[in-house]
Amino acid sequence: MDIGQAAAGCEEQFAGIGNQIYVAYPEDLKAPPTYDESKAAFSSGAFTFKASKGAWKFRIKKQSGQISSTGNEGAKGYNVQLMFTIDKDVENAAHVLRILKNRGDAIFFAENPSGGYYVVYDPTFGTEVNNNYDSGTTPDSDSGHAVTVTSNPNRYSLTTWDGTLTIKSGLG
Repeated sequence: MDIGQAAAGCEEQFAGIGNQIYVAYPEDLKAPPTYDESKAAFSSGAFTFKASKGAWKFRIKKQSGQISSTGNEGAKGYNVQLMFTIDKDVENAAHVLRILKNRGDAIFFAENPSGGYYVVYDPTFGTEVNNNYDSGTTPDSDSGHAVTVTSNPNRYSLTTWDGTLTIKSGLG
């Protein structure tokens, strides 16, 4: 595919991501997710969950969500990072983030304002979760759990999915 073919039908995208993040475990899927080889997206049925399994919903602070990516040296894919803040008042946030950090792999979905989801995950290399807590210095300062999810290497700089996500429960 050349640049002209890749750019055909491109539409302007809204900046940022929605104020909800969804997290799922790879082992809760019926099969490993697959890419739609014609575009930087997962196939429509890529995230089909086993019975009674699904994704957890996290409400994040407005305008705290961001996805960034940089190319790795030697054409070895991309280093994709999802960054967001969970409010300090969200019950059990510290406990849940500790579980995610210790387990070493999870699939993260961020709402795409244009519809569907951005997905931070690679079926081969997975993800890594790091977080820290900031109490803030004043009552009106930005405090909470700052979370960084890294997928490195990742096949694409930004991966989307237009399927329907099964929601198991929410946090926040």
